Amino acid sequence: MGGRTSRRDAGEIKSAEVIKSELFPTAIYARLSDKNSGKDDDGAAIDNQIEVCREYIAENTELEFVKVFMDNGWTGTNMNRPAFEELMEAVRKGEIRAIVVRDISRLARNYLETGIYLEKIFPRLGVRFISVKENLDTANAEDNGDTLLIKLQSLINDLYSKDISRKIHAVYKVQKEEKSFSWRCIPYGYMWNEEHTKIIPEEETAAVVKKIFELRLEGKGYCKIADMLNEMGVPTARARKKGEDRIWIAATVRDMVKNPAYIGNRVWGRKRKELYKGIKIEHTPESEWIVVENDHEAIISKEVFERVQEMRQEGRANYRAALERNAEARNICVDKLKGKVFCGDCGNRLYYRVMIRNKDGLPVCKGGEYYCRAMNRRMQCIRHSISQKRLEKIILSAIQTQMKIAVNYDGRLKEFRKNPVGKNIETGFKNWIIEAKRKLRSVQAKRQKLYESYADGMMNAEEYALAKESYEVENEKANTNLSNAISEYQNYRELFSSKNKWISMIKGISNTEELTQEIADMAVEKVLLYKSKAVEVVLKYQDIFEQTEQYLNSVKTGRKK
Repeated sequence: MGGRTSRRDAGEIKSAEVIKSELFPTAIYARLSDKNSGKDDDGAAIDNQIEVCREYIAENTELEFVKVFMDNGWTGTNMNRPAFEELMEAVRKGEIRAIVVRDISRLARNYLETGIYLEKIFPRLGVRFISVKENLDTANAEDNGDTLLIKLQSLINDLYSKDISRKIHAVYKVQKEEKSFSWRCIPYGYMWNEEHTKIIPEEETAAVVKKIFELRLEGKGYCKIADMLNEMGVPTARARKKGEDRIWIAATVRDMVKNPAYIGNRVWGRKRKELYKGIKIEHTPESEWIVVENDHEAIISKEVFERVQEMRQEGRANYRAALERNAEARNICVDKLKGKVFCGDCGNRLYYRVMIRNKDGLPVCKGGEYYCRAMNRRMQCIRHSISQKRLEKIILSAIQTQMKIAVNYDGRLKEFRKNPVGKNIETGFKNWIIEAKRKLRSVQAKRQKLYESYADGMMNAEEYALAKESYEVENEKANTNLSNAISEYQNYRELFSSKNKWISMIKGISNTEELTQEIADMAVEKVLLYKSKAVEVVLKYQDIFEQTEQYLNSVKTGRKK
């Protein structure tokens, strides 16, 4: 035991930087299946879910409640739920650092999706996930224990969903054979009668349906009709039912004008969803539809409906003929930016189309065009476009600007290394690493001394556990600090070496006056087109370029920015 003063040393160790528990801004996530409106088969009523989670948060002082995110009427096999997407956005902004659910199935009923979120997405975003029912907390989960249990539970949930799907499909099969199937989703323009036995036209929305068919007969396209409905402020079916901010899109209009429900027919099988076969949702050909004629009051006459179908078929035939006729001309225009051009407002990928003009009776390619069809359901985005020629010119200018910077790179690099600022920055990195190593050694020495004191009986188990927890936190911070110092220094050295990916990429592009496919593949990461007509070009290794410029420009300012 040597010359230790046990109580004095133990007291110092006990009080040494005991870290207060970190507070986690916490969200509750609740979900109710779209099978019914009261509760799921396992009794997970929406209010019950929230109450269970609230009680758990109240009992855990490190969790600080922030908000409830609730998807009421959304299946667990679909991850694209509005409240869940809002929750993930809050997580990415750092507003939420812990998520509490009543049970794993509230997150998802697909074990692959669940595994991706729990093992990849949540850890990368630094968010803690807690499931009360399974008593699981990813802050404490071990790879060979809790994580395995999560996978198993998620697999069970997935099998449960597929079993339900199989049973439902069997019921629908019987209804199909007997033609006794009922409405799963009432078409826009209709509502239930008082007895809830038959659908009848709803005056306000039925008028909208009539207007859509009227506009189509006038020759208006689906996109144009959707735009007109949005301009008139006509609410969509989902906006009326759930109060969500949705807009009309061309696909909705197209789907409505070919729905036989509007001439009084009850139709089954327009879409198919069989989870147990791995089929989430798909459209079925009209030949496979089951139709019960004269089932309810029509909104549209058969004559009008049939004429609109003829127009639809004529339009499709004309489109196919145009494709064949213009095939040679279209092949001249190449989309060099395929998959790289996006709308800066709604985030959708822009569509590319070839502009064909007739010259002397022959189709001639006049270049391509990128355009946003404003299809995002949650964001108000107007239709906007840019010609391929203008966009390629903007991108080429951005590349040439960086090429000019790269010409003087070697000279600026030598100047930076000789300059006191450059030397001070490198010295600063080295000192950071030296200090980080010293701190880590100090913490490790304290941990060793702590264990020796406990082994020598200078403190009891409770005192040892408290101090050990404090030192473990301190050790983790010291390790992280050292890793960050080494990583930052390596990154810094790479910027000023032959491994600089940006300078290697730019030097690999020779002086050019044209954006070739090779240059586009090599240099362009993505391009954003805003409805204001502004264009943002993001070149590959843009972050490395900006870091390099930041260091080189610090010579002018006398310090690193």
